[in-house]
Amino acid sequence: IHVRDSHDDVIELLRTHGQGLRGVFHCFSGDVAQAEECLSFEGFVLSFAGPLTKQGNALPDVARMVPLNRVMVETDSPYLIPKPVKAHRNEPLFVKHTAAKLAEIRGMTLDEIALVTTANAVRLFGLGEIPHEIV
Repeated sequence: IHVRDSHDDVIELLRTHGQGLRGVFHCFSGDVAQAEECLSFEGFVLSFAGPLTKQGNALPDVARMVPLNRVMVETDSPYLIPKPVKAHRNEPLFVKHTAAKLAEIRGMTLDEIALVTTANAVRLFGLGEIPHEIV
């Protein structure tokens, strides 16, 4: 679900029709209160993209509070280029910058956050067994 300037409408739709659904709040861009509302739907995770690496938003606060088993990272390629990249087009390779920022915020290593977010993606999308080293 990509919510842009319609958080209240999307939450209301999920309250009415979203019980038992699973999914991702893609490129989450809200604040802590909105994140808490989104996380009230147990089957959903929050995914961070390039804006997590930039100043002037509430995303670092959200990244601190979201449970580790409910977080993912993404590129949103070709948009939302993370800092410090100075490209005109986002690439999947650049997701490492978003993951590194998430790791910094959470006081973890990049490897640890990569394991956590990979396990969450495997679980959410039913991609098979989670490798033992990720569990």
